Amino acid sequence: MKKNLKLLSYLLLSLNLWGVYFGQKAANAFFPIINEPNQEELESTSIQIGKTALQLIQFGQNDEAIKLLKLAVKLNPLEDALWLSLAEAQIRSNQKKEGILSLNKAIELQPKKEAIYFTKASVHMNLKNPKKAIEIIKKGLSINENSERGYFLLGNARIILKEYKLALIAFEKASKINSNFWQSINNQGLILYELNKPKQAISRFKLALKISKDAEPMLALAVVQFTTNNKSVESINLAKNALKTNPKYVSTEYQGEQLWGQKLQKAAQILFKSKEMVKAVTEAKKKSQ
Repeated sequence: MKKNLKLLSYLLLSLNLWGVYFGQKAANAFFPIINEPNQEELESTSIQIGKTALQLIQFGQNDEAIKLLKLAVKLNPLEDALWLSLAEAQIRSNQKKEGILSLNKAIELQPKKEAIYFTKASVHMNLKNPKKAIEIIKKGLSINENSERGYFLLGNARIILKEYKLALIAFEKASKINSNFWQSINNQGLILYELNKPKQAISRFKLALKISKDAEPMLALAVVQFTTNNKSVESINLAKNALKTNPKYVSTEYQGEQLWGQKLQKAAQILFKSKEMVKAVTEAKKKSQ
């Protein structure tokens, strides 16, 4: 009997130890120990996610990029570059109001970075709110009064409001800072033509065309020359080349988007209706559809 008691005690002890050992292993299997990542690891991961999202933006996959960037800013909410990338993806995806909110976050983090203000102003102009855009541009220019981009945007906002003289001042400041800023020089020409100064407009378009062979100064120069009693072969050839370079300029709607005034748009239609331009205009309309 004593032997049996001893054996039973031994079996119970063995079973108890067995249960403790395997019970712990089982518990560990169902409830693994998790090592939470530190802040440095989270920041590193967010940057890698941001880089992947930028590649998606480059390929036009903006909705996918937005999903990744929303995750990235959760992991690293203090990185302004991630908020800027998120804003870019949202704006490209036509989520402009959401983009403005992301830009506001970036401004909170980097209140002295003028480029963020200018980007935000551009969105407001796209939302047809030039007065709000001017308010924001001025904040950016208060940080950097030598920003050619800032003055260029200010000029564009002034054109939309038909404040032509103020717009001209802004564009002149931009081209003074950067003498090769052909877009600013070109826009001076747009304004001067609306202010009934065709000769000065022609000189600006010619200067812009020397810097860049872009379709806009090429066509604008052709239009102004053609409609100021100078219906030359040169004007026709310039117009044809401009429409080949960018057929979208055949549309008055597109011209308006590029801030062409009503006077210049009407002058362009006069040129387009000339017999020498019929073929070029027809081809441009087909290509731009």
